[in-house]
Amino acid sequence: MTRSYPEWAYLIDETGRYFYHLKNGTRIAVDGTEEARPPQRAIYGIPTNDLVSHPHWISSKDEEIIEQVVAVENEKLGMKSVSGPGSICDWKPVEINGSRTLVQSVSIPWNFEGVTKGPTEFTDFLPQYSLFVPSENAVTLWRENSGWVAGYSRAKRWAHVQPLGEIPAEEIAGEIELTLMELSAKGIIDEIQTVVVWGEENSELRSALESPGGAPVHFLSRPAPTTGAVPDWEFEPHEISVIRQQKAARKRTLIGVVLGSIALVLLAAAALFHLKLLEAENSRLEAKIAANREDADLIELAMEQWNAVSPALESQRNPVEIFHLVSSLLPEKGFRISEFQFNDFRTVRITGEGSNMDRALLIKGALENSPELSHFKWTVDRPVTKNDLVTFGATGTYLY
Repeated sequence: MTRSYPEWAYLIDETGRYFYHLKNGTRIAVDGTEEARPPQRAIYGIPTNDLVSHPHWISSKDEEIIEQVVAVENEKLGMKSVSGPGSICDWKPVEINGSRTLVQSVSIPWNFEGVTKGPTEFTDFLPQYSLFVPSENAVTLWRENSGWVAGYSRAKRWAHVQPLGEIPAEEIAGEIELTLMELSAKGIIDEIQTVVVWGEENSELRSALESPGGAPVHFLSRPAPTTGAVPDWEFEPHEISVIRQQKAARKRTLIGVVLGSIALVLLAAAALFHLKLLEAENSRLEAKIAANREDADLIELAMEQWNAVSPALESQRNPVEIFHLVSSLLPEKGFRISEFQFNDFRTVRITGEGSNMDRALLIKGALENSPELSHFKWTVDRPVTKNDLVTFGATGTYLY
């Protein structure tokens, strides 16, 4: 199912951000900022680096059942639906085979701050890669800003996308080989007929991607983006939904202020009289406070002394106990804590490294779902791929 999209799109390639006219090819570069407003109604192409792709077979063709299974799979990966307005998860069928459906679910599992720094007039939010038609049964490589992205197609449909970051050619080839092994084992990719690189010829990358008996490697110009075959994605980051609701609320508030100002004029005399009464009461209370200052100082000193020793007495604030609870959530292998900080007995900062994105997302879910750590509110940084590791950071703030 497709729908009618506007003619402009806000995209990113190896040169940076730009507006693109989807019909006549007009291109307007954005000078390194997110503040440029679209020339007209426009689509926001969500960068692949801000998405997590998860393809899998589901033993059903019923959309309601598929929706439930996708939600469960996302929960397993630690990608809970954030409470609030908007839509940060969606899925699309790639292929139907008998009673089974191959779907690709796509999520924005962290705060999408980029859209709040600029305009919010975008009419649609959809994965940028979906605007480009892939080669048949191919691995496709392209750059978004300074990082590499790999896309995997089944027939002529995208089945999976994978941000690789800024890594050497040998590591790109290794990541692709590992991903193909995983996708093949799950029956998602049956064969790869070609490897396509959207960009200029690069002998080092070609040499790394070519292998004896492997698929041929082709360097091609990036195709023009189009909405002709784009699925009907339903994305709207929570940040955008909140901003739009706030705008509507401000409009209603303005009307209320105009009406309320009339009532305020009528109440001004009564408010002035009430203020005088409050001033008299405040004077009485200030005199009472002054008379009890010495006792209050003693109580305050006792409270300070108790707060100083309470972390050692209360297990929920004991750094050693908290470190033990966090460590118990780690898998046997594939993730390690590189830094653990406990600040002012209120804030815990955890930094770690995972062997892949799934490991980092599992730790995110484990922290948020742990009953023993429920007295902390966790804020999770967006995982960052660096070399062959995924850097993970989380901050827990004591609630009480």
